[in-house]
Amino acid sequence: MLLAFGISVYYFSAQYRQKEFNIRLMKRVDITEKMFLERASFTEESYELIREQFLNILPEETEEVIQITDGWRDSLKYVYPVEFIDQLESAGVAYYSFENRQGAGRIFRLSGGDYAVLIVAVDLVGINVMKNLRTILVTALVIGVVIMMSMSYYMSNRILSPISAKIKKANTISVSNLHERLRVFNPDDEIGQLALAFNRLLDRLDEAFHAQKLFVANASHEIRNPLTVIIGEADLALDKDRPAKEYQESLKTIQSEADRLNMLVNNLLQLSTVSYNLADLKVEIITLSKLLLESKKKFDLLDPDNQVRFNFDIHADLRNLSVSGNMNLLQTAIINIFDNASKFSHNAPVEVDVERLAEHIVISVKDQGVGIAAADIPKITQPFFRADNVRKIRGTGIGIPLTVKIIELHAGKFEVQSELNKGTMVKIILPVLQLT
Repeated sequence: MLLAFGISVYYFSAQYRQKEFNIRLMKRVDITEKMFLERASFTEESYELIREQFLNILPEETEEVIQITDGWRDSLKYVYPVEFIDQLESAGVAYYSFENRQGAGRIFRLSGGDYAVLIVAVDLVGINVMKNLRTILVTALVIGVVIMMSMSYYMSNRILSPISAKIKKANTISVSNLHERLRVFNPDDEIGQLALAFNRLLDRLDEAFHAQKLFVANASHEIRNPLTVIIGEADLALDKDRPAKEYQESLKTIQSEADRLNMLVNNLLQLSTVSYNLADLKVEIITLSKLLLESKKKFDLLDPDNQVRFNFDIHADLRNLSVSGNMNLLQTAIINIFDNASKFSHNAPVEVDVERLAEHIVISVKDQGVGIAAADIPKITQPFFRADNVRKIRGTGIGIPLTVKIIELHAGKFEVQSELNKGTMVKIILPVLQLT
């Protein structure tokens, strides 16, 4: 930018100098023309004296007045560019510049014919000014570049040093000290915003690591419990000979705990394999009546004593209503809700309602069970979380997190309303398709 500025200043100054000297040359042409007209009134000596003392002759000036006749170019005393003479003849006025010399000419008419006045000189003052300007600009450019480089280096160090410090600090943060954070000096500037964004990222990572550790610890605990019972019963049965009835009781206990372990492993596998992208799964148009009927049928096989009841005519009220999604996953979600409602109400009656709200369908499942404390409702979506009032009831703590994940995968919502010892209402809200 400095170089471009310097070149621009020098270029426009040179143009101005040349134009200004052309004006001075044309003034000399005017004076020479007038003197030529009055020359008959002076002797040769007087004319030269006036010319040298009073006409402000330009440096290295040559002056020539010649009548334009055939072959007049060959009679010129000095050498001029051909383009300059051609322009003078065609336009009557002409200028030229060659190296340091500049010239101007004009044709004037007298009764005796046409005459050409040609003045050529060197603008010594202007050339010296331009040399001085060139020296000043080059010096200023060099000094300016040195100063700007020094200032840029100093300022860049000052600007980048906080970033370098934050990079150095960030490189020291690992799993062992994930709780540490970058210092934020000014939260309103870009560096402060960067530090805040990085700290928020660390917060999310810390939460993810904590959730992972909690998940592993809970999963290990839940898996260890049935394994401990199975091993204990097997050791007890093999310790000595026992009656057949005692062996049968041990085997029943082992089978029960093995079933529990199998259900836990299956739920864990389901939870880990559910995709976050519905496009990765088989998606179909599912009629709502078919979804609810088949879910109820499968749940009856799992819990024949359940009292889940539909509070509507499933064929009439749900006619032409359908959802888009994966049949198996949606059935898993609904069966989990049925299972929780029956399990935590000790198989008391469970009511299922369906409501159409604009572009969504709401499936409500209401039980008369133990309920959920208000403080525990936000935690039920965490894997393995179990409220204090249901710890003695069988379960893995994976059903609700799996259900929520499935519902969210289908662009739906999962809502819970509950009150201790009065029951719980779970709502599954899904986008609905209107069949024609």
